[in-house]
Amino acid sequence: MELSAADARDRLELLAELGYGFVESGQTSGQTERVLRDCARSLGLSSLGFNSFGRLLLLETTSPDGGTVSVQGAAKALDFVDCARARKLSAVADELTDRGEQPDLADAHRRVALLRRTATPWWARAFGMTLLAFAISMQVGVTWHAWVAAALVQVVTSLTGLLTARWTMPSLLSAAVCSSAGGAFATLLVKIGFVDPVGAAAAIAVTWLLLLPLPQIIGAVTDAIDADHLSALTRVASVLVAGVGVFVGGAFTFALGELLDMDHPKLDHLPTFPWYAILVFSALGAIANAFANGGTLSLVGPAATLGVVTGTVNQVLLRVADAPTLWANSASAVVLGVLTVVLAARTGYPQPVLALMGVTGALLPGIPVFFGILQEMGEGSGAAYFGQAATICVGIGAGVAFGAWVTERARSRRTSR
Repeated sequence: MELSAADARDRLELLAELGYGFVESGQTSGQTERVLRDCARSLGLSSLGFNSFGRLLLLETTSPDGGTVSVQGAAKALDFVDCARARKLSAVADELTDRGEQPDLADAHRRVALLRRTATPWWARAFGMTLLAFAISMQVGVTWHAWVAAALVQVVTSLTGLLTARWTMPSLLSAAVCSSAGGAFATLLVKIGFVDPVGAAAAIAVTWLLLLPLPQIIGAVTDAIDADHLSALTRVASVLVAGVGVFVGGAFTFALGELLDMDHPKLDHLPTFPWYAILVFSALGAIANAFANGGTLSLVGPAATLGVVTGTVNQVLLRVADAPTLWANSASAVVLGVLTVVLAARTGYPQPVLALMGVTGALLPGIPVFFGILQEMGEGSGAAYFGQAATICVGIGAGVAFGAWVTERARSRRTSR
C-alpha cells in the first residue's frame, strides 16, 4: 500500500518528535538515527533521509509522486540525560517496530509529546546528585568531614543551578555562578571550623567535576565514530563552555580564600581504602547517578552491576597490573562499553544512559582534580593535574565508545547470519 504525501508527513512528524525526545534524553545522533530507521521501515516509508546538526534534526522521505517530504526542528537540549524518559521513548519505538499489529499513530504522537514535556523533579535530581557527591568524595579519601562537606556543597550547587535554570541563564554563566556558589560555601565551612582546607578542596573538586557535562565526552566520540562530526563538535563545545565557567568559578573561589586569609591546605598523605571498600563506593556512586538522572528502582540493579564490574576491572589494573591511571581507566571504560550494550538489550535503557552509571560510579578522575585544587590553594599551579584529569576523561569517552561500537558490530554480524 502506497502512502500519500500527507500520510508520509504524518509519519515523519511522529519520527521527528521521537527523535527530539531521544536527543533530549541523552541519546546520540547515530543511535537515534538507527532507531528512527527501524521505525520508518515498519511505518511503511520507502526511505528515510536523516541529518543532524547538533540539536537540529532534518528528516525526509520520497512521496509516491516522486516529490520530497521533509520535516525539521530542534531538540530543546543536547547535554541532558533522563533515564526514565529514554526508556519510555524506547518502549514507544518498540511498539512502532512491532509488525504484528498496526500502531495508532495519533496515540503514539500524543504519548511522545507528553513524554517530552515531562522531566524528573528537581528535588529527585538534587537528592541523587548529593548522594553521588558523597559517594565520589569517599573514593577520594580524606575524612568524613570532607564527605559531608561535599554533599552540603552539592546541595548549594544544585539549588543555585535551579535558580539559573529558571532565569534561563546561558550555560557558561550558569556554570560560573554554580561553581562560585559552591566554592564560596566550601570556604564558609572552613571559616566556621566544620572542615579543614584539605577537606574543602576535596568537596569542591567533586562538585566542580559534576558540573561538567561528562556524558557529552562519550557522545562526542560516538558521534565521531558515526561520522557525525558537527554533532561531535557541538558536544565538545558544550564541555568546553562548562569548563570555562568552572574555571571562572575557581578563580573566584581562590581569590576569596586569599581575601579571607584562609590557611593553605597541607596534605601529608592521602588515605587509601581496601579494594572491597572501593567497590562499595563504586556501586553507591552508580546508584546515586541513576537517581540523579531520572532512574527508577528498576535501574538500581543494572547501575550497581556496572559500578562494581567497572570498579573491579579498574582495581585489578591499578593494583595487580600496576597500570597507569590513564590506561587503567581507559581499558576499564572499554569493558564498560561492552557491558552497557549487553545490558541495554536486556533492560530497555539506552546504552549511553547505562554508560554514565559506570563512569560516575568508578572512573571519574576526582583525585587529579583534588590535587590540582590543592596546588592552586597553596599558591602553586594545578595545570598539570587538571590536564591529567581532562586526558583521563577523554580516554574514558573513547574507551566506552570503542567498546560499545565493537560489541554492536559483533551483534549485528551475528544477527545477519
